[in-house]
Amino acid sequence: MGRADDVEPKKCTAVGGGVDQAVCGQKAQFAVTGMLQQAQLVNCTIEGPSQPSFTTDVDDNGEVLVSYTPQLPGDYKISVHVKGKQIKNSPYKVTVVGDSDPKLKRVALVTCQGKGILTGKCNTQNEFIVDTREANLDGGLVITIKNPERASSQLNINDNNAGTHKVQWKPTCPGLYVINVKVEGIHIPASPYYVRVF
Repeated sequence: MGRADDVEPKKCTAVGGGVDQAVCGQKAQFAVTGMLQQAQLVNCTIEGPSQPSFTTDVDDNGEVLVSYTPQLPGDYKISVHVKGKQIKNSPYKVTVVGDSDPKLKRVALVTCQGKGILTGKCNTQNEFIVDTREANLDGGLVITIKNPERASSQLNINDNNAGTHKVQWKPTCPGLYVINVKVEGIHIPASPYYVRVF
């Protein structure tokens, strides 16, 4: 565990679905990087149709995770502070979709499987499969990767023409990568995936 004195707010960033998009009544989550397991230093505020409370926790990899559950749809603004100062790119604009949005039913049927959404290896092709067969989609699948600072990754998506997509990604450096899998602009269940690369 690092020391609180070693945490620098200007080097911290928030990554994950919770600083991008959420669904009414469902827990949204994001990670604050650069925290050295010092969750007590994080303070969040929110502006929008509802004011949910935030909880912070430290996962098994030492990342600080922040969770909240919005109760009303609309546009929100989340400010993340560390030691009383805004972190990099804060405040974040977040869109909360209503739980009755018809897209949610289709998106809920899309799944991901494979080691490539659990863990990764540097300079190696990591792989996972996105299965859209149950959702009967014609398109709208978007996959992006948020890399750690000073890192990059190559992403290849191959359509198997049977409702499945083989996804390969090759990260250049160790660290926490965030894989976003969206259909029609909405995260699929369990997305984003927080993948620790070694």
